[in-house]
Amino acid sequence: MDSLLRTAHTLVRGSILIQPPAQRQVSRLRNHDTTRAEIARAAIRAFLRGGFENTTVDDIAAAAGISRRTYFRYFSSKDESLLSGMQEVGLSIADAFRRVPPSVPPLIALRDAYLEIEAALSEFPERQRALARMLRSNPRVHGALLLVQLEWIEEFADGLAARRPGGEEVPTDYLLAHAATDAWNLAVNRWLDDPGGPSLRERATDAFAVLMTLMPEQAGGGAYTPEHP
Repeated sequence: MDSLLRTAHTLVRGSILIQPPAQRQVSRLRNHDTTRAEIARAAIRAFLRGGFENTTVDDIAAAAGISRRTYFRYFSSKDESLLSGMQEVGLSIADAFRRVPPSVPPLIALRDAYLEIEAALSEFPERQRALARMLRSNPRVHGALLLVQLEWIEEFADGLAARRPGGEEVPTDYLLAHAATDAWNLAVNRWLDDPGGPSLRERATDAFAVLMTLMPEQAGGGAYTPEHP
């Protein structure tokens, strides 16, 4: 297996996909470790400047203002720091989703969570587009992204279950979490394919609107008017 995909498998399987809820919470706290998160963000900046293949661990350490030795206290390779950054995005979306009141229909809550994080990333539009392009144009990186998104889906499914009395997970939770992630990926792809067209936010809103017509029962039957369109 390719080293980047192998790293993704290790991170995802070792973080939450095969762990019970109590251990998942520990993993979430680990992923939000401040130093680790700062290094992951520095890695993303380094990858944007030099490209994933050409960027070395020394480049990332320099961008983070740390030594090579310190870098390896937190990550085993440059692949892992990139994947950690992807994990942070997913955890941020899941946290935003959990803050949406339970009275909001599930699909609309997921859409609003994605749009909240998109708004934060859009503060730097060129970096946002460059990062998205890198994640999808490099086959190795894109394959790893799809693996890490399985972790996002698990987090979303947990959040959907928590909105239900008793908190029991049902297959519909995973179907809805997958569908929302696919809608986001479709929006990103269309946004990248048409640089002069609608914004990513507009593309995402459109993609979720189509999904709502396919799953109206998860969007309040079409009767709900979102407060943050």
